[in-house]
Amino acid sequence: MIQPVIHAREAAPKSGRSWWRIDRQDVYWLLALTLIAGILRFASPIFLDVFSHPTSTAPISAWGIGHDYQDPKIPGLGKPNEIAPASPFVFDELYFANDAHDDILGRDYFDPEPPLAKLIIAVGEVLFGFNSFGWRVMVALFGTAIVPLMYLLARQLLAVRFFAIAAAILTAFDGLLFVESRTAVIDIIPITLVVLTYLIFHLHLNGDTPARQRWTIVLTGILLGLAIGAKWTAIAAYGTIIVILAFRLIAGWTRYDRATAGTALLSLAMLPIVFYGFTFMRYLMIEHSITNLPQPPLAFAPFHFNLGAAWTDIAEWHRQTWLYHINLKADHIFYSPWWTWPLDFRPVVYYFTNTGLGVDQSTGSALVAEIFNLGNPLSWWGGTFALVGIAIGLPWLIRDYRSRRAMDGIEREGRDLAGTVDQRLHTSIFLLTAFIAAWLPLSRIPRGLFLYHMLGGLPAMLLALALGLTSLRSLHGLLPGFTARISGAVPAYAFLLMVIAFFFYFYPLWTGLPLTADALNGHIWFAFVKPWPNWCLCYWTNPG
Repeated sequence: MIQPVIHAREAAPKSGRSWWRIDRQDVYWLLALTLIAGILRFASPIFLDVFSHPTSTAPISAWGIGHDYQDPKIPGLGKPNEIAPASPFVFDELYFANDAHDDILGRDYFDPEPPLAKLIIAVGEVLFGFNSFGWRVMVALFGTAIVPLMYLLARQLLAVRFFAIAAAILTAFDGLLFVESRTAVIDIIPITLVVLTYLIFHLHLNGDTPARQRWTIVLTGILLGLAIGAKWTAIAAYGTIIVILAFRLIAGWTRYDRATAGTALLSLAMLPIVFYGFTFMRYLMIEHSITNLPQPPLAFAPFHFNLGAAWTDIAEWHRQTWLYHINLKADHIFYSPWWTWPLDFRPVVYYFTNTGLGVDQSTGSALVAEIFNLGNPLSWWGGTFALVGIAIGLPWLIRDYRSRRAMDGIEREGRDLAGTVDQRLHTSIFLLTAFIAAWLPLSRIPRGLFLYHMLGGLPAMLLALALGLTSLRSLHGLLPGFTARISGAVPAYAFLLMVIAFFFYFYPLWTGLPLTADALNGHIWFAFVKPWPNWCLCYWTNPG
């Protein structure tokens, strides 16, 4: 008798919601955390007048992101090193806000950073004018968007909702990300693009159909080019993606058909270069003193028609930019060695004033205000500790991965409370690679660098801490010699609450809220002098 041939049916593709690993609860968390992050970034500085003025008709008031910290009508308001002492710009807004304005007007300028971030800042200036709100609004949007993007990235890395919630909370309540999101400097823009790139890349890795794999790797290549076009530090993400994808292909964790393999190769080899080049489109519309190309006077006018001359112009910009970065020798009191950044030392003062703020009603002391870009100490120290723990524990995680088939169901279920072992192994390798790629190469840069250059490695640090908290939360059982059961969930939740408490403790120094000098100095825990790592804020004196 001839047996019927039974063809195995291919598994149906996952729904879009399953592929993204989100459900209704995730949507609620995303909306809530994004709303909180947006309010903090756009409305700050927020004053709780209900405490100092309990009978006030406005118990809560806010200056908002458009507040002119350095009112040009008040003489003597200084920024570090007294650059532009009577201007509305905070820190390097002096450069980037004006560069964006020059892009709008079609003026020539030289800045040793790629153009995309300044073009994004220019969008706000076109929409809202050349004022503090106009040049900060797009930065604040990117600084808000990074919170839900970190949530979604965490969901792709590990199928445990708490991991995503913790990652988003740590991102929303970090001080460096908060300050960078409220100041018209460019660094938050490439980092947000990098997190978006990592998200799309992991959607690619988790894609269950060739079509999903193909369009996500194409989008990954495009986003890489745009991120690098915002700042060269995003090259670290390019290297991370190449290393992770090569590792997964060799290990057999990711498989391609021939068409998908060709798409991936072309997308990662060509698209980043092409779209990086596209970020210079506006640059080609402006006459530059470097090569003196002919250019019509109207802004947003046609391209240079002499493509050879245009190529010379861009090539010369890259040469001049490279020379700037390797030859910059100017000293700055806020330079910090690369090895101190994970420890959150040597923050940069963005703003200070002791003029025109009045006096404290309870003590009669004069009020001062300051903004410095310190990261949330609890998150940074915890993230550094978590990365070290991941590196140390990696051999044991590899052993668990190799022996997972020999485990019985109960043991496997217990170990998978913090995510399946294959997900945890990939996440650990990815986070270590992303952090090292963003951090260690900067140790070879000869010019002076600042704490905010750690921003590229910060997403990996915060995700590592979230992974550690997720593992802690999964622990439960009896301690030797004790009868009461313990749960790691309590300290994990408590840690997140402490991170939020630390945020509000340092909130005055991240937003420029007026304080007495004693209150301000009380927040400075490490007032050593150079060359020792410190939190010294006294830029008006030489700290050693």
